[in-house]
Amino acid sequence: MSAAQSASSGVRFARSTDLAITRWVGFWVERQHYALDIARVQEVLASVEIEPVPGAPPAVIGVINLRGRIITAVDLRPCLGFAGRLADSSCCVIVIEVHGETLGLCVDGVAEICSVARDAIRQCPPTLGRDPDPMVRGMVSHKGQLLTLLDAEQLARAASGQ
Repeated sequence: MSAAQSASSGVRFARSTDLAITRWVGFWVERQHYALDIARVQEVLASVEIEPVPGAPPAVIGVINLRGRIITAVDLRPCLGFAGRLADSSCCVIVIEVHGETLGLCVDGVAEICSVARDAIRQCPPTLGRDPDPMVRGMVSHKGQLLTLLDAEQLARAASGQ
């Protein structure tokens, strides 16, 4: 892919000499495409059993036993403004770490690792006079789709109800 092609698409392959590249784990929720900074992602689980936790905040759907470690499972749907996940619906889990706490983020599917030129990332515009959502770090065009880049710390804060 040429430099001209990469500039127009917003996404390009990283070269060892290119310091302005960021890497993101792409996923989708409700047919919307999102990504998290790969530095925050520990692993991706294709399927996992989630045990419900009574009295937890609405976005917390339960806990996961991850090789002997109990981690909180968060449904990203309500955090992103969608209806919550049905109790029996399956999901992929992206395991992240935020401020020393490990969380499992339940998403509809995981797409790919994206290499994004830092200068291709656009800030989210204000909408109807409101400031952009702090969960959104930016947006980029990727393979003809709009990819929303999310902030893991802000997602964790939204999941906890803060």
